[in-house]
Amino acid sequence: MEKRKYPATQSEALRQGVTYYFTGKPCKHGHLSERFAQNRNCRECLRLRNRARTKQDYWLDYGDEQYKERKRQNASKYYHTRAHKRGVRQRRFFEKSSRVATKQGVVELRRVRLEAQLLSIDTGVKHEVDHIIPLIQDLVCGLDVPDNVQILTKAENRRKAARFDQDEQSRIQMQLIKKAPPERG
Repeated sequence: MEKRKYPATQSEALRQGVTYYFTGKPCKHGHLSERFAQNRNCRECLRLRNRARTKQDYWLDYGDEQYKERKRQNASKYYHTRAHKRGVRQRRFFEKSSRVATKQGVVELRRVRLEAQLLSIDTGVKHEVDHIIPLIQDLVCGLDVPDNVQILTKAENRRKAARFDQDEQSRIQMQLIKKAPPERG
């Protein structure tokens, strides 16, 4: 729904059974966003609060054991559905089509992934393989090749997400261009 199509008041939104309403006035923090019909909270404020919590690992220990078990059971049910299998098939197709590494490159990628697992075991801190230039991003599409991966901790990788700093990459590329190419013999 577009903002102009939302109801203008909370009572109107509750009557229509709509989740949001839009008054056109900013909240106390200055966000010009929809508000929840149930509690009048600003949608943008909630988004920012949840994002801040994620950066502080708020959700890692969320819920008691019953809640976690219920989540595991639901995940197990979803694992056996047709939608999950279709998603896996699509992901494998796109991964395979984006892979341009040679056989030696594929072996190198496996080595890097195993190295990340070993680091996780040795240090007790989760490590992951991160693509320096993201595989999927609005500005660029990176490749799944050994030169485009690095090992980061899980927290650092989540913080980086699919961000791409064009100035930083340009500086790195200029340094690579300035280096003399290896002599072939």
